[in-house]
Amino acid sequence: MVEDGGGAPSPLSEATRDTVLSSLLQKHPEALISAINAEGLFVELPAGFDRQGHQVAGGVSALSLVVHEERTPVIEAWHIAVRDGASSVPVVLANGVPARYHFVDARHRYGVLFGVIVAQDGAQLEATLVEREPVLPKTGRIDKDGLAVICHADHRICLMLGFDADELVGTRSLDLIHPDDQDRAIDAWMEMLAAPGGTTRLRARHLRKDGSWLWLELTNTNRLDETEARVVTEMMDISDEMDALEALRRREQLLGRLTEALPSGVLHFDADLRVVHSNGRLHELLGVPRTATVHDQLSTVVDADGVALDDALRAVAASGRDTDLDIALRRPGDHQVRHCSIAIRALSDAEGAPDGGVLCVEDVTEAWRLRAELERRATIDELTGCLNRPAILSALEVHLASSSSASTGTAVVFLDLDGFKEVNDTFGHQVGDQLLAGTAGRLRGAMRSDDVVGRLGGDEFVVVLPKVVDEQEALEIAHRLQATLAQPVDVIGGVPTVIRSSVGVAWSGSDTMDADTLIAAADRAMYESKRTGTAAVVLAAV
Repeated sequence: MVEDGGGAPSPLSEATRDTVLSSLLQKHPEALISAINAEGLFVELPAGFDRQGHQVAGGVSALSLVVHEERTPVIEAWHIAVRDGASSVPVVLANGVPARYHFVDARHRYGVLFGVIVAQDGAQLEATLVEREPVLPKTGRIDKDGLAVICHADHRICLMLGFDADELVGTRSLDLIHPDDQDRAIDAWMEMLAAPGGTTRLRARHLRKDGSWLWLELTNTNRLDETEARVVTEMMDISDEMDALEALRRREQLLGRLTEALPSGVLHFDADLRVVHSNGRLHELLGVPRTATVHDQLSTVVDADGVALDDALRAVAASGRDTDLDIALRRPGDHQVRHCSIAIRALSDAEGAPDGGVLCVEDVTEAWRLRAELERRATIDELTGCLNRPAILSALEVHLASSSSASTGTAVVFLDLDGFKEVNDTFGHQVGDQLLAGTAGRLRGAMRSDDVVGRLGGDEFVVVLPKVVDEQEALEIAHRLQATLAQPVDVIGGVPTVIRSSVGVAWSGSDTMDADTLIAAADRAMYESKRTGTAAVVLAAV
């Protein structure tokens, strides 16, 4: 560049640019050269240009030959050369070699600009760039006539497809389109022909010289009504995008097949709680076919659990909080309740914001039943169906704790069957067991809704009476229970038999008292009843 009198740079003259280019080539015989069009892309050296034995740089543009950090300085140098006629910038080539990149505008003579790469070690520079894998262009252009026969192909398209220009010219473009894409190509072409000046776009696989197929986006523009009648086709390499879409399709297929193989139900939902994907096992578990929303998909969850499930789903969608919970559901036409465990895991977008989630459902009905059975066996006396000793004592402790601040107290009725040993000895244990089971049934039938009955062992039963106002009320309930047991029962040889019982009662009142103390008091009162032999209900003094 030269500067005018005011200090501002002015473009180099054509003669000066010729001198700069000639000087560079003569001074640096080891330099690599390239011809560059107005768009900044490498093109073939122009006819009539003497390369003087210089090696031609490969690649698509100057940017493809330098490290990423040097791209901005190279772009700035390019703009200066276009504006002022020449420029120079120090760079680091892609192989790590320091070099200087010169640009000279020779469009006045050859129709192109030239790039000249000079490095301190010419041999290393040459070897590296010769061995380097060329970076193919991503866009190009061909022109066709009205019958879709190629009449021109630019340098970029030849690089992309591997054909020479004369191999493409004269070829019907449809013959280069993948057979599976030809129908769509014909439709797009006919639509474009019907509208002079119109444009159509098509994504199709295009044949390369090596026999492979390259995904291109073809933009056909109808210029047949212009002086130079032709159809201009801009071609863009979209193979990376199509490869990504294919990889995504394969992952989605893999995940879909994987979820179908799982024994658990799987549901993928978006941030608006719409169903994205659900597997067959989920529909089988829930008894609901595929629906649009998560709420409809989970409509068979019982109402008692539905509210908690809705809250959990909204928490996942709003804040990304994972949740695990157990629910019960009843499928249409099935009176049996199924128990399921649900794991809800949040998903997030690229920014980390909540973006829906995944819900997994597992049927745990059998495990739930087993657990319930184990709990029942741990608390229930197998013979009578009453609470066993630990369970009745625990229930009594709970009632005592709740009544300590109330206006009522808790009472205990202790019952022992008179003559039970003689029944066992005379008629056998089977009859004795029937008698015990019958006793428990009669007690349950005579109790209030909040009362609890337990078997301490043998023929001893305890009834816990919460919310008893005073000792008198406790005695009245105990008398009613004893009278119920005194009704004749047909368990001994079909002969109606009256079973008498000794009964002791203890009432806690408002005093603080533990379960063992209250039971012991009622036990003593029962033995006092048995000692008198009068079948009287005895109230313990506590």
